[in-house]
Amino acid sequence: MNIRKILEIKNIGKEKLLLLGLAGILLIGASYFESRKENTNSVQTITETSAVKDYQGETEKKVEELIQNIQGISEVSVMISYKSGSEKVLQEDSENSSSDRTDGTVSESSNSVKKSTVLFSQNGDEAPYVIKELYPEINGIAVTAKGVSDSGKKEEIINMLAALFDVPVHKISVIEMD
Repeated sequence: MNIRKILEIKNIGKEKLLLLGLAGILLIGASYFESRKENTNSVQTITETSAVKDYQGETEKKVEELIQNIQGISEVSVMISYKSGSEKVLQEDSENSSSDRTDGTVSESSNSVKKSTVLFSQNGDEAPYVIKELYPEINGIAVTAKGVSDSGKKEEIINMLAALFDVPVHKISVIEMD
């Protein structure tokens, strides 16, 4: 179809047609930048998830080694459950503003706080500035091992894990392995 025919059929002016075309181009461009932003976030999430799994696996391995060092204990298997994932605390800048307004006998005051995350450049990309990282909180610990049928050894292991991870003793289970 010819542009002149379109203009005649719909009685659309050249300016409106041009604006409509420009709006379409802007929508396409905006969706391109939005999809690139989402891809960057998913890569960071995958990296963070693998780091948390590494931490959890390493913790279980260290506990197994620690328990196997107890005389008479062998073939130790440990499982640790967590309440939640890790958490990163980000640096934020805050800007406080207040305003007072008086109209005759009525006075109003308002306060507002504007917070923004501090960013830094890293290899050409911007990333938030992390103040500290909180590792996942332990919910419970299960241990199976040979040689824990003695109640004294079982109690020692439970007390050691409770002290080590600050977990209540009722959330730690130690069972004799067949």
